[in-house]
Amino acid sequence: MARSARQTTLARPVTKEGIGLHSGAPAAVTLAPAEADSGIVIATESGGEIPANADWVVSTERATTLGRDHAEARGVEHLLAALWAMGVDNARIVLRGPETPACDGSARPWAELIARAGRRRLAAPRTVHRIAEPVWVTGKGSWAAALPAERLALAVAVEYPGSAAGAQAVWLELTGARFAAELAPARTFCLEREYQALLASGLAKGGGAENAFVVKEDGYSGELRFPDEVVRHKALDLVGDLSLCGFRFVGQVIAVRPSHHLNVRLASALRERRSAGSRK
Repeated sequence: MARSARQTTLARPVTKEGIGLHSGAPAAVTLAPAEADSGIVIATESGGEIPANADWVVSTERATTLGRDHAEARGVEHLLAALWAMGVDNARIVLRGPETPACDGSARPWAELIARAGRRRLAAPRTVHRIAEPVWVTGKGSWAAALPAERLALAVAVEYPGSAAGAQAVWLELTGARFAAELAPARTFCLEREYQALLASGLAKGGGAENAFVVKEDGYSGELRFPDEVVRHKALDLVGDLSLCGFRFVGQVIAVRPSHHLNVRLASALRERRSAGSRK
């Protein structure tokens, strides 16, 4: 069974500029209104357009990258999380550069940009699906599941032995207000022992204290926004990756030691389950 309301889009175009976290290259995004039933579509400098769904994920290494033909859009998860959690169903994302701007390493600037643009209701109905039976995926020491529930809620647990982060967990009902206050401000991080390896592999070229923090064995590289900012950022990533299922739903999502790869697999599994159900 599904609930219906009205679809939304942005009320006006808005733009944000910056640099890419991994490429270090100049980047800019313009968010523009879009027609009903068009969903979220990314238009790149190459002229290609990429629907924001799991079918077009080409990489999940330290970020979620979408690609189609010769067009690619890297690091889309924070922006997509903000659009999905704040109830924007249709938007055109015009990307200039190889990846989205890192901003401050969180989704808060995107949430603020969307709030500044405002939302506009469209005539077409919005369908919100209910998870009817469990859908789950597993990985090496990790798993994620979407279970039946009356509301959309997240439970996320992480564990980083030998670091200041240790074991952390967070649960919250996902609403636009709670996302903006409790998940959006959580920033990108990396473990101190991983940092040099990231640089050696050509990643994190645009990373710094202004858009990320480092988790050390005995502390952090700077002041945290939340005592459990690590797990809150992993929950933020989960929201963005889950949006790639391509539809809205209510259910309880549980993720233990999630990664972009695991998150996208769950989004794909939800997408496949819905497709299979529509053929019955």
